[in-house]
Amino acid sequence: MGKPVLVIVNGLPGSGKSTLAKRLATDMPLPVFSRDGIHATLYDVLECSVDATPPRLGHAAYALLYSSAGSLLAASQSVVIEAFFGNPKLRGAELADLKRMHDFEPLQIMCKADGEVLLERFLKRVASAERHAGLNDMEWLEENKERILRGRLESLALGGRIIEFDTTTSDNLSYANLLQQVRTALTNSLAH
Repeated sequence: MGKPVLVIVNGLPGSGKSTLAKRLATDMPLPVFSRDGIHATLYDVLECSVDATPPRLGHAAYALLYSSAGSLLAASQSVVIEAFFGNPKLRGAELADLKRMHDFEPLQIMCKADGEVLLERFLKRVASAERHAGLNDMEWLEENKERILRGRLESLALGGRIIEFDTTTSDNLSYANLLQQVRTALTNSLAH
């Protein structure tokens, strides 16, 4: 039996990571874990809107993301994780630790888009009633607007395959190609 695949959907806020991860998870089918979803759940359970946000809530969300994925990887189950891994050195080291504990084949999907499109999506998302208040988007944007305008992140130093996926426009042919690449990676990993 081969190694499970950890599909890492990464990119700047507003680059379509969550939408893409959910779509891939449905079409494959694979379990999917979202760092923002975990963060929002912790924020609500800990009643942060009343008791103030603990300073390490963000780190706890990443730790739970890795722990959840690790449980499935330990059972030789491939899984999709989705997050803004915006500090590649730190997040890469954390994922390298996960790889040492649960030998997996990394497959990174790097979502990117035109910077102006990302900024527009980001601001639209912030204004949406669906966006969780505990994610502090506007505070983040004040310090990171230039990052958004660059339109892309660097990949994590984990080895494995890296696929860039441009989400500037919705293109079903590009998605079909990406889906086929992910299927091939999963099939090849199981065959080894």
